[in-house]
Amino acid sequence: MTTRQRLVLVKLLCALMPVLLLLASRSFALPEDAEQPILGTYDNSLLLLDEGKQVFYGTTDSPAELNQGTLKISGEEISMERSDGVVKKITVTGSPARYQQQPAVDQAIVVAEGLTIILDYDAQHLSIDDKARFSQANDLWSGCHIDYYLESRQLSTPRCDNGEQARFILSPRNEQANPQ
Repeated sequence: MTTRQRLVLVKLLCALMPVLLLLASRSFALPEDAEQPILGTYDNSLLLLDEGKQVFYGTTDSPAELNQGTLKISGEEISMERSDGVVKKITVTGSPARYQQQPAVDQAIVVAEGLTIILDYDAQHLSIDDKARFSQANDLWSGCHIDYYLESRQLSTPRCDNGEQARFILSPRNEQANPQ
C-alpha cells in the first residue's frame, strides 16, 4: 500500500467514525443497541464530504449491511445523510431492501422489506416502498407503501395508486404468545 493510499484510507476512516458513532446514539429501539459497535460490510463505498453523504454498495447476492445490536439494515445500496455531524436519514434500496430491529425487550423483532426503505431520524419515520412488507411476531402487513412511525409505533398502509388494496394477516392470540 502506497503512502498516498494510506492517507486516503486514514481520511476515509476519520470521516466515517463520527457518522457511525452518531448513528449509534440515535437508535429507536433497545437502549443497549446504541452501546454496541456498528459493524458494516460492503463491496464498495463513496464518501461525498461536501454533501454530508456516504453510500455503501453491495449486490443482490451480497448486499451491503450495517448492524448495531438488534438493528440490521441491508440492501444493494445504503446511503447515509448527515448535517452538522448528525445522521438525518438512511435510504436503502435493493431486491429487497431490509430493516429489522427489536423495539423493546418484551416485543418481537420488527422486520420491514421493500425495494426502497427510508429511515428518517428527525421524523422518527420508516417509509417502505414498492413490494412493501412489515411484520412483527406472526402478524404481517403488505402493500405498495407502508409508513411506520417509530416513536408512536403507528403503522399506515394505504391503498396503492393502481387501486390495489393493502393486505394484512393477524395471527390468533395464542400463536403470538407461543410463536413456533
